[in-house]
Amino acid sequence: MSQANSKFTVLDSWSFGGGTALMLQIGHRQSFDVDIFIDDPQVLPYLNPQTQGFALDIHPEAYTFDGTRALKIVFKDIGEIDFIVATHLTSEPTREREIRGQKVYLETPAEIVAKKIFYRGASVQPRDMFDIACVRESEGHDYLVEALIPFKESCARALKTARMMDARLAEAVMSKLLYQSKYFRIPSQAQQMTIEILETICGPEPPTET
Repeated sequence: MSQANSKFTVLDSWSFGGGTALMLQIGHRQSFDVDIFIDDPQVLPYLNPQTQGFALDIHPEAYTFDGTRALKIVFKDIGEIDFIVATHLTSEPTREREIRGQKVYLETPAEIVAKKIFYRGASVQPRDMFDIACVRESEGHDYLVEALIPFKESCARALKTARMMDARLAEAVMSKLLYQSKYFRIPSQAQQMTIEILETICGPEPPTET
């Protein structure tokens, strides 16, 4: 990003979110991907090392650019950097923090979970449920409910998916995550914890007619 801004300011507003940003705050699991959120899609082409000729110590293996919402830069055996166009969703979306000597606006756990639910909804994955459950463990049930209440429709879509997901499959996927020992119970509990949070917002499942 510093190279993108070397001649003139291309990017002056961005935040660091996603699983790695969450890891830095609650230490729940290892994550190697970097999600950078920006609010202007016109900036994306100027962040592409392939077209801008940036000097990099490690060259990316692949790029994916949809032209409007996201740029993915893949580094083999290391991880990915995703530049994503998305607005903030919560009232206090970021915290200022120094990372490797640079001031960074780190997205709060509430903002990270809100984005997962709002943008993924019915596509919520076991890893998302793991992260949601870990935030509940770290910050509390009410903390998450307050963050998600404004997005009831997205919560309802995510709730439907969470209820329908095969519990054994979800636990098997989450068990493969590189989670920290204090969260060792989460893979077996995350699906139900996620359902409970979403049911607090959407209401319980209606009884089956007989």
